[in-house]
Amino acid sequence: TQICHQISVNVQLPPEKGGLAGKALYIDTEGTFRTERIRAMASALGLDPKEALSNIMSIRAINTDHQIAIVEELQDLIAKDDRIKLVVVDSVTSHFRAEYSGRENLAARQQKLNRHLHQLVRLAEIYDLAVVV
Repeated sequence: TQICHQISVNVQLPPEKGGLAGKALYIDTEGTFRTERIRAMASALGLDPKEALSNIMSIRAINTDHQIAIVEELQDLIAKDDRIKLVVVDSVTSHFRAEYSGRENLAARQQKLNRHLHQLVRLAEIYDLAVVV
């Protein structure tokens, strides 16, 4: 989670400082996204904390179906804003493990997770952005 927070800030840095002068989309599945950490990390890098937060769209996913639906809708958001350079899913497997527990659900879980991961890969390839899970 700390790495996900840090790269969501770092992507905003100008290229000469190792960033992409971009924005991040942060899908939070566990309720661990912390604005105070973003502010602190932005300040440490010399970025305006308010502006850094405004460049990160945090979306809370409440279950696997919601998580998948969010990713399906990201294509529209990304197409409208070419500054989006990073998609973070923290954590990609959390809901899948909780909702598809037990050996009898393993195949269904893996198939659904595989489709979801392929959606993310397609986003990365089509829009030339980084996806971190």
